[in-house]
Amino acid sequence: MTGLLLAILLAVSPFQIEEIEVTAACVQVPHQDLMVVAQMSHSEIESLPITSIADILTYLPSLDVRSRGASQAQSDISLRGGTFDQVLILLNGISVSDAQTGHYAMNIPINPALIERIDVLQGTAANMTGAFSGAINIITRDITQDEYTLQLAGGTNGFVQPVFAGSWARGDVHINSSVEYARNEGYYAPDASEKEQVALENTDYQLANIYLQTRWDGLDIQAGAQYKDAGLGTGYGYASTDQFDATRTMFASATYSNIVHSRWNISACIAYRGQHDRYEWHRGTPSNRHWTHNAQAAFHATCDWFNGNKTTFGAEFKNEYIRSTNMGEHNRWQATVDVQHTYQWRGLEASLGIAGHYHNRHGWYGSGHAEIGYRNTRAAVALTATRSLRMPTWTDMYYRAGVQRGNEDLKAEQAWTLALNGHYAWYWENTGRLDLSGDIFYRWGEDIIDWTYNETDSLFHATNQNKVNTFGINVAADYRYNKWLRHVIVRYAYTTLSLDVADVKSNYLDYLRHKIVVNINHGIYVWSKGCIGADWSLRWQQREGTYVDIYGTPGNAFQPVLLLDGSLYVELPYVRVALECTNMTNRHYYDYGGILMPGATGRICLTSNF
Repeated sequence: MTGLLLAILLAVSPFQIEEIEVTAACVQVPHQDLMVVAQMSHSEIESLPITSIADILTYLPSLDVRSRGASQAQSDISLRGGTFDQVLILLNGISVSDAQTGHYAMNIPINPALIERIDVLQGTAANMTGAFSGAINIITRDITQDEYTLQLAGGTNGFVQPVFAGSWARGDVHINSSVEYARNEGYYAPDASEKEQVALENTDYQLANIYLQTRWDGLDIQAGAQYKDAGLGTGYGYASTDQFDATRTMFASATYSNIVHSRWNISACIAYRGQHDRYEWHRGTPSNRHWTHNAQAAFHATCDWFNGNKTTFGAEFKNEYIRSTNMGEHNRWQATVDVQHTYQWRGLEASLGIAGHYHNRHGWYGSGHAEIGYRNTRAAVALTATRSLRMPTWTDMYYRAGVQRGNEDLKAEQAWTLALNGHYAWYWENTGRLDLSGDIFYRWGEDIIDWTYNETDSLFHATNQNKVNTFGINVAADYRYNKWLRHVIVRYAYTTLSLDVADVKSNYLDYLRHKIVVNINHGIYVWSKGCIGADWSLRWQQREGTYVDIYGTPGNAFQPVLLLDGSLYVELPYVRVALECTNMTNRHYYDYGGILMPGATGRICLTSNF
């Protein structure tokens, strides 16, 4: 079966491999080491009915986005059958992931209006610790002329979101900035039970984001902060319907890159992320408070030999600190050294990288990657082997509350991943462009961290599983024509897990097996200076496993769900008005047990670009 699937994917030149380079990053790697297996461009983001980065990611099939209520309250992002702790989140190549828990990985204080594209990366480089199942790189705009956006959105359930985003360019100086505020009084969900309706009354949120980035002559500085209060209903357990979470997040980074003696490129980076959060099991009664500080510094030197052949030497130091009313006070650090070499010859590309990691609590570990591929103007194909690594979060090690018990003796997760990726494009002068892409992968996981149920003490314990292996396929077709048919995109992802677990209520048993996304953007009436159009997105997904409902009843099977989102828009030279609706058919469904997802939700969005 696997051989047949490989043959099929090779026949259609399978998933997209983009030539990209992370230049403003504590993660410095040659472009061949980063395989883009899914991507969302600025033009696609503009047309979707979204309010946050988490909303954008729901339209990518390789990602599983599970929200605890409204999308801006809290969302967990999983990639290719992994958990929300196993994906690395990057902003312009800088890690913004949270060492305390992956639940806070999406606390990113940037508005979608500033995003140039989002790349989902697999086959990541040797020095990218934390990218166990892959990485998501959010890349901001880099334009050569001034562009400003004023946006005002309002909708059902008291939703309001004013936004200002601007990009300013003068010679070598480029500045990006955004400021936004959003609030919602809660959300409606269909067919709610009496207890679920009580929980829905505690799903309000408000947040404020501010972000500033400056690029100048090899220097890239970015900083941002987020203020967020969110009612979570039954977010972390069905015994309480009025849970609450307040987070205050800030980050900053500075990167400098310069070419020395025409052959050497020297780069250095420092970055910091800090957060304070207050979680309340019953709103108004503080339960846990956490203060986290994450700092990192990196240095890389790349020698360009000839014809694109490069060798990169690097070193990185990372320090993580937490002070918690629940987990106590802890500090840890990690040092990494790595070397990578890239070879190119007549369309053939190959790279090899190895890294050594010393962690003061876990000792020595190694990671690495090897890749060989071929690319021309229309096609690309590559085979990649990766050794990935993830350290336990603070929550994995020390959290003790309710029925959860952390384990400070946990080992680091490790995995081997073998992946085949490819892409082919057809161009027609009068009939548009068609892109076919796909990838197939298998991941062998070792010492995988899981929260499993112990019948003896009726508690969930953090443990290392012997084996969690993952097999997956992703395919996509993207057709673009003109303003009458802007694009038709069909994407599909399949994932299956093989576990060494039996009747332990493993955290891995409710993964997303199938996901299909179909997106159509078309004109209704088009003229020389504007367009009336529509955007439609159809998502179908099937989740494995069962869940405990809001009344504590186990064994409820996740049902397949079909969701329809749409928007009707008018575009003029400086103004765009859109009527948007998500879950248009008002489907009743769950992503997490006991948390009923929003029903039909409408918005009107007025955007002025100048």
